[in-house]
Amino acid sequence: MAYFSTGCQSGTETAKEQPAAVVTKKMVLEGVPSASGIERVGDFYYVIGDDSPYLFRLNAAFEVVQKVALLDTGKVQNGRIPKPVKPDLEAITMVTLSGQPYLLVTGSGSTPARNTAYLLAVTRDGVGQPQAIPLQGLYDQLRQNKAITGQASLNIEGLSADEEYLYLLQRFSPGGHNVLITYTLSELTPFLLKHEPAPKPSAVQAWALPQLANIQTGFSGLAPALGGRMLFTASAEETPNAVLDGEVYGSMIGWLKTHPDPSPQALKPEVVVPIKEQDGSAYKGKIESVCIMEEDRHELQAVAVADNDDGSSELITLTFTW
Repeated sequence: MAYFSTGCQSGTETAKEQPAAVVTKKMVLEGVPSASGIERVGDFYYVIGDDSPYLFRLNAAFEVVQKVALLDTGKVQNGRIPKPVKPDLEAITMVTLSGQPYLLVTGSGSTPARNTAYLLAVTRDGVGQPQAIPLQGLYDQLRQNKAITGQASLNIEGLSADEEYLYLLQRFSPGGHNVLITYTLSELTPFLLKHEPAPKPSAVQAWALPQLANIQTGFSGLAPALGGRMLFTASAEETPNAVLDGEVYGSMIGWLKTHPDPSPQALKPEVVVPIKEQDGSAYKGKIESVCIMEEDRHELQAVAVADNDDGSSELITLTFTW
């Protein structure tokens, strides 16, 4: 099992604390196409699909109890929006803006049809009506920054927030990088709430992720955790660019420092491990997003969603120890 870890350990400690991520449950998400993002709010989970116009609300048993239309549903064909015009909603997080909690859903930015975000106020009864937010100005800044895109397209796949910052993940594709992009919420809030000009990121940092089956892995999901760290997921997909699908070889999970010392070189995660089935074989799903259910000092329980690129969606729970 390949992994990166920092710090000095004795042989006994290494054997005892070797990082591992094991799937504990798998289920098909009925009625949810192409799951691409999941966020926990209280006892409920909110899920989006990259070719679906809906935000799905799931209860603690992962059953769909509500769906909210984020955009026009007229383009849906057989439950999905065709690839050339799909919004490619790839990331979701809860974020507090001017004292109000919201769910923020973002498109990937990889084509002109994918430059919109949706903001929904979180209420006692779920969420309010979605507000569409044009991301063209913000995404144009990111596209022009070669430290973010390199020779590839913009492809935002992960999103997370804490009390002071909002984080975006740029996913690797050939010619590009895996990058963590950081914004201060105080500077980003006027853009999101009032559609004022987009601010510049406060930090941009490339990250070096390991390969799976000789395929470079790319960021896919992000969740805030304790101790100034971010839980991230990545997957290995053999594809020539940020738009086309390809064969999937598996997924990984690990830790990033929220605010590492800036480096012109790509940094390595604190820990990153392949996700395994209970029998020790590789989990071959394409994890798209993750959120934390329970967290302890050296172990956490997480729930993640996977998109099988055929319109079906899988939800898994996993145990991650380090």
